[in-house]
Parts: sequence; structure tokens; C-alpha cells
Amino acid sequence: MHFRFRGNNIQVVKSQKFSPDGKAKSVPLGSINRATLAVSDKLRQSCTPAELAEIAAWVKRYQAVDGVKRQHAALTLPEQIAAAAEWFDQASLDEARQVADDIMATTAVLRRVLNRRGLI
Repeated sequence: MHFRFRGNNIQVVKSQKFSPDGKAKSVPLGSINRATLAVSDKLRQSCTPAELAEIAAWVKRYQAVDGVKRQHAALTLPEQIAAAAEWFDQASLDEARQVADDIMATTAVLRRVLNRRGLI
């Protein structure tokens, strides 16, 4: 079984032998919502209990890895901001303008979260 990231979903795919020569074919079983990690009803119905246990283990590992990525992003953010400030100081106005709006929007989100948590 393997997992494919498809936009807002994670597609669960199983390799099954279909032909007499033994060649395997990938068969989509269903999907997992990427934001909530909820397993779809279609996926639950098309899997055995052992396969559902394998999917649950994969979701647990994915959550752990995602947590580490988020922590790494937060811990390295000051260094990244400093590097971005240097780039903005040297970049052309056209290049900088393309990125500045996105940065201001995400900075506003970050400030709201920090404020809500009482960190600023």
C-alpha cells in the first residue's frame, strides 16, 4: 500500500496482481482528508481490518513528521526572516513586490496567533 498526495487529499493506493503474467496494477482504494486526516467512508469500506491498521499507523507517522516540520519551521523562523530581510534589501523592486504581499498576509496570521496565545 502506498500514499499519494493529491491537493487536499491523500490517496491510498494498493498494488494488486491482475494479469496471469503477474504484473501488478495500482488500484486507488479511497482517500484521507489532508487537513483533518479523516479516513473516507469509501476507504473504510474497501479495506480489511489489517489494511485499516496499516493506514492508521501511516497517519500516526505522518502526524509525527508534520509536527517535527512545524517545530523546525518555528525554531528556524528568526534565521529565515533575517535572510529574507537581506534578500529584500538587495532584490529589485519588481521581485520584492511579488513576495511582499504574501509575507505581510502570513505575518498578520502569525501575529494573531501569537497575540491569542498571549506571547506578544
